[in-house]
Amino acid sequence: MQKLGVGMLGYGFMGKAHTNAFKKANYIFYPMPVETELISICGRNEDKVREAARRYGYQRWNTDWREMICAPDINIFDNTGSNNVHEEPCIAALQAGKHVIVEKPFALNLEEAKRMSNAAKEADKKGIKSIVAFNYRFAPALRLARRIIAEGRLGRIYHFRSQYLLDRFSDPQAPFIWRLDKKQAGSGVLGDLNSHAIDMMRFLLQAEPLSVMAWNTTFIDKRYDSDGIVHPIDTDDASALWLKLENGAMATFEASKVATGYKTMWRIEIHGSKGGIVFDLSKGNDLQFFTKDDPLYLQGMRTINATEPEAHDYAKYWWPRGHNLGWEHYHIHMIEHFLRCIATGEDIAPWGATFEDGLRCQEIISAALQSSDEGRWINV
Repeated sequence: MQKLGVGMLGYGFMGKAHTNAFKKANYIFYPMPVETELISICGRNEDKVREAARRYGYQRWNTDWREMICAPDINIFDNTGSNNVHEEPCIAALQAGKHVIVEKPFALNLEEAKRMSNAAKEADKKGIKSIVAFNYRFAPALRLARRIIAEGRLGRIYHFRSQYLLDRFSDPQAPFIWRLDKKQAGSGVLGDLNSHAIDMMRFLLQAEPLSVMAWNTTFIDKRYDSDGIVHPIDTDDASALWLKLENGAMATFEASKVATGYKTMWRIEIHGSKGGIVFDLSKGNDLQFFTKDDPLYLQGMRTINATEPEAHDYAKYWWPRGHNLGWEHYHIHMIEHFLRCIATGEDIAPWGATFEDGLRCQEIISAALQSSDEGRWINV
């Protein structure tokens, strides 16, 4: 069995999630066509990254990502760093022949996204794979939603709605972090949360937007970091988008990190001429489905528990039906897909998000930023 060495940039929230996924994919999807080995983890803080290496089980650690790019025993470069360190390390890794995973949002801005996408196209010609970590594409209930739509069970699509609401920064005393700095993040919840909704809209409907109207706003204009230093906030606390889609549908997106009372709430609704579906992340194993094909006396939203091993994607690898999966599993599924594509040569698309998908998403984010600044519709 081929062994692939993993180099991880970042040891925080997403570094932990991806490391967990690499470990579990090796035995949940047994036998895997390839096996992974945790080689090196990288971060700026020497003490913290050393501790992360010990805690997560990496063989070594370093504070310069360039060392991982040069290392012959690293075959996969996984970039979970802040958005401002997506472009240079990813392009360098691709050019060095490493397979690349990058967290969303894809890039800091549209110019970076174009360069990253071009680098991925060149690397793909040599069999080097790359994926953007839009992990919700690998939720069984959302895979079911895509199937229902593709089979025409909703008819002509009228509406796509997304609400992604958190209260993480509703407290004015919540400390300043890099996600609140435009130079490091590019945008606030528009890129952090609405990027998921944008990609999911494209994934489920298989349709592109024609134009966008956006309003991004900041409610708390300054915050203190852990050292008591005040920082002006130049990223959005809340973001609302309206999109005109090429299939004639209307899409609306709302995201907020000051939605008091919500820990994490993501709700997707899709309505068409023949039916509708609803997905709620807090009940992530379930998909609500309505169809006009039912007789009138039976019509109503039904709840489908997407855990049937013979019927729902990925369910057969886990537990008996009705034994639910959680947020971590979507990352594990994504990693399995990525490793299988490396081993077999099959395409990352359409199930995984390619760097081209990352670019498409970044185009919409860029148009939304312009629209909010100028107060008008912007063509995508």
